[in-house]
Amino acid sequence: MQLRQQPPHQHRPPPLSLKGALFLLALISVAAITEGNALTHCAFLTQAPIIEYDLPSYQYKLKFLDVDAKVYRTTLTTGTTPRIRILKYSANPVIDHDDDTQEILISTEGSSCISSSSSDGSKIFARPLISYLMTALAIGVTGAQFGFSGWTTGGALLGASTLLAFHSGSSFASAADACTPALEIVVEAPPYYLGSVDSCLAEVENPDHCPLPFPTFEECSDPTPTCKVAVIGAGTGGLYTAMRLVEEGKVAGSDVCIFEATDRVGGRLYSLRGFGPENDISVDAGGYRTWPQYTPVLHALITEKLGFKVDCYDKTEACERYNIVGDSGEKIGFASFVEKMMEILIGEGACYYSRHTLVSIETDVTSGTINTLHFSNGVVATATDDVILNVPQRPLLEILRKSKIPMTEDQEQLIYDSMHSVQTEIASKLYLYYSDAWWPKLGLLNGDFSKPGDARNMLLAGRYHDGHIKCDSNGNNCYGFLLAVYTHDFSGNKAQIFRRYQKDRPEPVTVISNTDVEGRAFLKHAHDRLVEYHLYDAQNRTYTGFEANRVFATAPLPEFAVLSTWNIATFGAGGAWHGWTELSNVQDAMFPLNSFHIHVINEAFSTLQGWAEGSLKLADEVLETYFDVSRPWSFEVTDMVQVVSQTSSDECIVDEDGSSGTGGSTGGGTGGSGGGGDAGPDLCFTSDALVRMADGSMKRISDVTVGDYVDTGLVGTGLVTEHLKHDVNGIEKVAVISTAHGELIGTINHPIHVDGDWYQIDDALESGLLVEKLGMNVTIESRYIDTFYNLEVDGNYESIGSSSHSYTVHGIIASGLGDNPILNRLYQRQKIWQEDGVLEASHAHAGKNEMALLEKKEEDFLPRINVVMSSSSI
Repeated sequence: MQLRQQPPHQHRPPPLSLKGALFLLALISVAAITEGNALTHCAFLTQAPIIEYDLPSYQYKLKFLDVDAKVYRTTLTTGTTPRIRILKYSANPVIDHDDDTQEILISTEGSSCISSSSSDGSKIFARPLISYLMTALAIGVTGAQFGFSGWTTGGALLGASTLLAFHSGSSFASAADACTPALEIVVEAPPYYLGSVDSCLAEVENPDHCPLPFPTFEECSDPTPTCKVAVIGAGTGGLYTAMRLVEEGKVAGSDVCIFEATDRVGGRLYSLRGFGPENDISVDAGGYRTWPQYTPVLHALITEKLGFKVDCYDKTEACERYNIVGDSGEKIGFASFVEKMMEILIGEGACYYSRHTLVSIETDVTSGTINTLHFSNGVVATATDDVILNVPQRPLLEILRKSKIPMTEDQEQLIYDSMHSVQTEIASKLYLYYSDAWWPKLGLLNGDFSKPGDARNMLLAGRYHDGHIKCDSNGNNCYGFLLAVYTHDFSGNKAQIFRRYQKDRPEPVTVISNTDVEGRAFLKHAHDRLVEYHLYDAQNRTYTGFEANRVFATAPLPEFAVLSTWNIATFGAGGAWHGWTELSNVQDAMFPLNSFHIHVINEAFSTLQGWAEGSLKLADEVLETYFDVSRPWSFEVTDMVQVVSQTSSDECIVDEDGSSGTGGSTGGGTGGSGGGGDAGPDLCFTSDALVRMADGSMKRISDVTVGDYVDTGLVGTGLVTEHLKHDVNGIEKVAVISTAHGELIGTINHPIHVDGDWYQIDDALESGLLVEKLGMNVTIESRYIDTFYNLEVDGNYESIGSSSHSYTVHGIIASGLGDNPILNRLYQRQKIWQEDGVLEASHAHAGKNEMALLEKKEEDFLPRINVVMSSSSI
């Protein structure tokens, strides 16, 4: 069976009803199973008309009997009912059907292959299709008038849309017996969802507000392909793995099949292009940058192996993070490197199949290991060697539930346990397009801004330097995108206002345009929130109120917005990224099915979640272990296994006046025993904070125990002498720090070591040290906290003066003085311990051990105090 590229569309399909089309492609099963295998097929009839034929049900499959069939698959151009169009045929087509097996049986007139597989009571109506069409057209009757009322009774109902145009001189001679009858068929069906480009063009009046179509690649159409290596998911890890196997000669490019569920390449790297007057402005609705300190493999792949140019993401940094740019220095979309890998593989002969959603896998181990792949559109593929599953957690679980892989119950239970050790994070991004960008006029080219929101008032959590803008040669007359919101959590509460504006839950991207009333209202609200913030809320601003008022007086409203929402319903993704909830299952989740030649390669089950780096690291490990393919990098990479930032079902977000958005407790943390704010000395982090132990491993702070040794980050290792737990069960004002290990949530006054000295987190934020020195973004939020944890490090008397009393959490050096009043009065890292009267009051909080220490002889104690006070900056 030959492979053919899908014929090009002659015109853009008109809008489809999303409600009507949402699950059609997921349910339709159009399997083409060809019986008979002649080396040559019969010549096609000349001037034969195209035959259109409605499919009876979305669950029926096509089955070809003694026919050499070529099958194309396209999106419907009209209506929502799936159909087949027979383009060419060597003899008159005959269509039968079987209700029991739910098959549409296709043969040709004169063929000896007539199905007899129907059970009692099920009729199979076999007659040349053209004869019926001619009869129906001639006498103007319906299928019911022939004595069969519809597909459910076993009849072959011909759709009223069937058109035949017979030309004079047509030849309908039967083909020679020495050849196999041949057909060329197009299966037309609605997509699972339209996709951001088609959806925008269908719903937005101004096409300039819509992105250009995604890059396309030559596709194959074999309904029953056989491949040595089948790659499921055209994302970073899947294409990288295939590219490395081909590069190293482990498999020929022509033996690789790539199946992608959507109509684009990149997975959760989602680049939209073609905006602006010159069609050269881009938006990254998904992943968007590389950070060599934490993503060295990703950076090397992009720059060294694929040869892309990069430029600083934030111009104020010492170039720590990068975007992909073109020759002119303009952003070209972060998905460009994934598209390049697909281009390389296609050039090597790989077969690409878009809009192919994997439903299940059947594994046969009777003679070697053969994996049969079943797709929602009926395609059945065979992987003779290996399957690369570049699939995130939720889609992977859907596949496993329907698969038939020979495992014991214990093996299966272990796999499900490990798969469920991962939690998905929900993320939202909102880019506003301004034809006259106002923020450069205020000198706002770099940095972050934030303002809380709720279900009615849009939050702000943006960055001036993120959006793609273009200016004239003098840096004036700028236009482009402002990233107004980039927020994420495990419940989706932060960006709950966007739920009402996302047009299609499976599609992450929605374009909100000023061409309709609803869109104009949203864009005005978003702009008003920005104006309010920059006039009244911005801290440490470099412009005057007069300057801001003058700029906003003439600033236009945004013309449109690009909203991306990665939620659990996002098709093929099930969320934005992932975090571990159980570290003991990491290895089992990373290598769950490799013994069956099924290799899971995805960020979801990696040692660096939240980045494409994780998928690449896992790919290198799989390639090295199972394919004897060495890593192409000379540098060492480290594992950063992280735990999700929030796993409690009690999480809630409060609005600006402190009331709970979910009916929880209110106030500033009065429901517990302290744990933050400026009211007391308790300094803590949430249970999921990751502490670096003395051996370099990471452990949740809630799991650290007295007697453990931790990395102090300053003076070697330290002994945990107290493990402190403070029940809160209320709303607390906390610092949320974005780190390479995930969010670190702690009290705003916990001292951290930055630039050679100790600062409370809120002071480090205000002074800009967290961004400038550590490259970390921090927001102050009100969150429900159940429990806080802290550590006392080297609190024993003998260590005073020789220890830094610190521990490393999420890569940040945190104070480890605990609740010990002796250590706190000596080091005074927290402001409250520097205030008058607090030192005396600390005696009232001291326990027996501390009082005993206070009462030690002056000649024994004071020398140590002098040592401590002289080295208080460590």
